[in-house]
Amino acid sequence: MKIIKMFLIGALSLSIAPPTYANFDHDETQKAMFDLGYQSVYDAIKKSNIYFKNEIALPVQIPPLPFTHVLGRFNQNKDPKNSSLEIEYLNQNASPYRITIFPKKSELQWNYTTQTFILKDGSAAHYFTTKWRNYFYFEQNKWKYLISVHPNVSNVVTPELLVEIANSIY
Repeated sequence: MKIIKMFLIGALSLSIAPPTYANFDHDETQKAMFDLGYQSVYDAIKKSNIYFKNEIALPVQIPPLPFTHVLGRFNQNKDPKNSSLEIEYLNQNASPYRITIFPKKSELQWNYTTQTFILKDGSAAHYFTTKWRNYFYFEQNKWKYLISVHPNVSNVVTPELLVEIANSIY
């Protein structure tokens, strides 16, 4: 009798649950990103490390945001100093968080600053905002890091959190 009651309760709870539908956006998003040259983060880092003949360290900490995809892309430029590794953190079709890493000897310069922070190694990190993205950049070890954040998540990914993320690179 207990088994029949448990079966009925289970069956009723399933019929009361709201309907769920398959979401095909994940596969379509992934295919679109692969078409743009993205691949697994592991493969992109491996390709970058071989190209640069130096290991790239990523932050251990990431923002507390939901991500449906994390993909990487190695961007090889004619001038090796301007090649880069991009790690894209996606939530469906949006890109709330991205890290781009360049060699320290890269000629790229960011001359915008609204706030400056001191990282635990004593180096400076800079933060600025635009209409479309918020940016946090710093140099560490042999690399220049540029973290960009969509303004819609700036209440979660604050400059102070970006300092913590930068400090989590080993």
